[in-house]
Formats: sequence, C-alpha cells, structure tokens
Amino acid sequence: MPQVVRILHLADLHLDRSFAGLSVAPSEAAKRREELRAALRRIVDLALQFDVDAVTVGGDLYEHERASSDTGNFIAGEFARLAPKRVLIAPGNHDPYVPDSLYWRLDWPANVHIFQTMSWEPVELSDNVTLWGAGHRGPAIRDNLVATLSVEPGRTNIALLHASDISAVPEGKPAHCPFTSEDIDRSGLDFALLGHYHELRLKPQESPRYAYPGSPEPLDFSEAGDHHILLLTANGAGLSCVPHKINEVVYQTSAIDITGMSTSDAIRKAICSLAEDEAAARAIMRVTLTGQPESDLDLDLNALLQSTHDRFHYLDPIIDKTDTPFDLEQIEEESTTRGAFVRMLQQQITAAPSAELLTLQNALYYGLRAFAGQEIRRR
Repeated sequence: MPQVVRILHLADLHLDRSFAGLSVAPSEAAKRREELRAALRRIVDLALQFDVDAVTVGGDLYEHERASSDTGNFIAGEFARLAPKRVLIAPGNHDPYVPDSLYWRLDWPANVHIFQTMSWEPVELSDNVTLWGAGHRGPAIRDNLVATLSVEPGRTNIALLHASDISAVPEGKPAHCPFTSEDIDRSGLDFALLGHYHELRLKPQESPRYAYPGSPEPLDFSEAGDHHILLLTANGAGLSCVPHKINEVVYQTSAIDITGMSTSDAIRKAICSLAEDEAAARAIMRVTLTGQPESDLDLDLNALLQSTHDRFHYLDPIIDKTDTPFDLEQIEEESTTRGAFVRMLQQQITAAPSAELLTLQNALYYGLRAFAGQEIRRR
C-alpha cells in the first residue's frame, strides 16, 4: 500500500516587513513584525500537531532588503523544532537566493533544504511521492519555469515554486516566473504548491491542481478576511488540499457618515460602536469620515484617535473625507474676499479634469476653514 504523505504549506510571511503603509510609530511597526514571528511559531506548532511529513515554503518567507541575522536565527530555530521532519524552501522574489541573503550566509539545520537554483531539483518524500523545487536567484525573474518541467507518470509529482499565475496578475504589476494552467497540465504534475499571491487561491476551485495559501497574516488593508496555510495529503489514490485558518490579526476598513452631526462626542460614539464587533480586539482598523457635518463642528481628528484607539488592536489615523459644511451658493453672493475666493475655485472645479478635481476641492475646503478661523486638517 502506498505511504500517505502529509505536507503543510505556507508562503508569503514577509518577516521583517517595514509596514510603511500604516501610519504608525516605530514601536507599532515593530509590534506588527513580532506578530509575524508569532505566526511562524503557530505554524510550526500546527505542523507538529498534525504530524506532517514535511513543511514547504513557497517563497517570500522574509524581506531580503530588511532581514536581519536575528531573524534568520529565529527562522532556523523554529524549523529546527520540526526535526527530523523536512522543511523545503523555494526562495521568491522578496527572498531570493543571492550571495548576501540569509539563505546563503547562515548555517541552517540539517532538516532544512533550500532550492538554490532555477533548475528543477527532485526530492523524494516517500517511495511514491516526489517534490520538485526551484528558487529565485534574483528579485525579477521573468522565466516560465513551469513550462520547463516534465515529470514521469507512475508517481505522485508535486512542484514547489514562487510564481505568478498569469491569469491573475494585477494590472500594472510584473509577473514573477509566470505560468498558465496549461503549463501545469503539460508538465504531468499532480499538484503545485505555490507562493506569491497573498490571498487563498485553489485552482480550479472544484478539483484543484495548484494552490496559493496566501500570506499567513494580512499585511495591509487590501488583505482583509481570513488567511491560511494548506494541508496537502497524498495517499496513493489521489490528493486532497485543505486550507486551515491561521491569522490572528484582521484588517478592516469602515466609513462613517457624519451628516448632521454637530459634536465630536457623537462621532466618537459612532467610532466606538465599531468596536462592538467581536473581531475589533484583533482588528487593525481604518476609519473614514464621510457626509456633511454641521458647519459649526470643529473636528479634532487627533483627539478622536486618542479617545477611541484602545477599543481596537490598532486604529490607523482617522481620514476626513467629509463634504464642506459651508453654504457655497450663499457665499458666492458675498461681495467679500471669501466670496471671490469661492467663485474662483468653483469656476476652476467646473472646468477641471478628473485628475485635478480632488486637489481643487481640497483647496476650497481648506480655504473656507481658514476664512472661518478653524483648524486646517488634512483630509
């Protein structure tokens, strides 16, 4: 009877990420980086709990430009906990196998195998299962490596690679090791364990032949929802691929319409109401204020942030996208400098191309607040 082989697959953890997209103090960014380390600890614990035969990493385990030796030693220590279980790593575009990389310069535990070339290398996981791996040797590999792979039938053949499914490349983004589903079919592979895209993808959904687990923890506000690792089981009769939720932190965005509100306390209560969701305690939240508040509302965004941030895992600086509360038609009738200012800006807004519209609308808003002697807040 063929031996059952179980593989835990992860990708795109991005240890040592800067988190520049969050408007945070250095201490908050450091906290988020530590949470990525905690995710790797949970993944190793899960691999031990599931008693898998191997752990595979589909690239972008860390960010090469920022990664420290301390991070490398942390990774090595976690993977050493898995010995003698194998850990197989296919470097990606953010953690390529290059001379000054952690992969190149650190001593790795004996159970860790790093695919060092862009040629396919086979690793026998059992008498009937072969895993084929290749690694990025630079940050911008455009070769279609899947198209170069052809495996012999009669065994279970699995690929491990950091690569872009060409059908899903976002507009304006480069493809890294691009491939098509037809390339998978022609290769003879039974399955491909991949990395690069940060959300869970099983292709095709009904009977997947290749899969992305996504990033174990979300990395920015475009990565809302649950995040996963994959458990792949090969039993001789076929393959099954099961996602397992792994993230502890979630990213959430919310817009609050403050039309008609006349006090900061009313807005504070509206923000705090978002924290009634049970996920709020683990949410990195971004709040945008919309609508048209009362004209006498003097909104202090920093004070709002300070009075509400402890309700969430983290609250990003509040964004003001409210409409101007001023009566523009009435002001245009004034024979004043303020009236002339509004008439000029309104003419420019009417004739402006879309690319300039927001700038002019903000100029009108800031100018009217200045005329009113109110604080100038960035919208």
